Amino acid sequence: MEVERVSTGCEPLDTLLNGGVEKGVISNFYGESGSGKTNVCIQVAAQVAMDGGKVAYVDSEASFSPERFIQIASEEALDNIFLKDVTDFEQQDETIEGLENLVEEKEIDLIVVDSLVSLYRLKVNGENAQEVNQELSQQLSTLSGIARNHNIPVMITNQVYTSFDEEGLELVGRDVPKYWSKCLVKLSQGDKNVRKARISKHRSLPEGKEVRFEITDEGLVEASEGGLF
Repeated sequence: MEVERVSTGCEPLDTLLNGGVEKGVISNFYGESGSGKTNVCIQVAAQVAMDGGKVAYVDSEASFSPERFIQIASEEALDNIFLKDVTDFEQQDETIEGLENLVEEKEIDLIVVDSLVSLYRLKVNGENAQEVNQELSQQLSTLSGIARNHNIPVMITNQVYTSFDEEGLELVGRDVPKYWSKCLVKLSQGDKNVRKARISKHRSLPEGKEVRFEITDEGLVEASEGGLF
């Protein structure tokens, strides 16, 4: 069976992902602050909206910029974005639970949650970790079910922290988002506006594959030779 994908509107990312973000699964873009997570979300949302598709965009960090979106797409395309700002983890839970109805009513073609874990991070502590992790897992289960049932891509972003138990960076939420995400892409900041995207996990593409791209006023494009890591 042929895998269906949605173009990111960025040639290097499409090359990395063999055509774009995969329908029917959760794709998780993670990295440190400034690595380009929100720019990737807005880029893909703009591409889908410009093509006439509709996007459900859940924003937990007030990071979606209509001005940035219009730079890449147009004011008309902005009408295809159904934006929901969430300010606490309970509201995020309610919003994700309500996405199924929105997808059916508005015929949504893409779901974006940026970021999945920022409000989770504010709520979780040593005493309630198991309970909050279960809530996070349920949110991801709901998103995964919507992706499968409606054959649409779900994009989430994930924050990271420095792990002292293991080398390098660890995803906030650790195994919970890793389990539910069928595609994990690590974003890294390079020289100036250049970023690197690297596949950490994918069910059909090789791990370790990576590309560079550049953040410009018009969107995400192939990086110039000057962008070094």
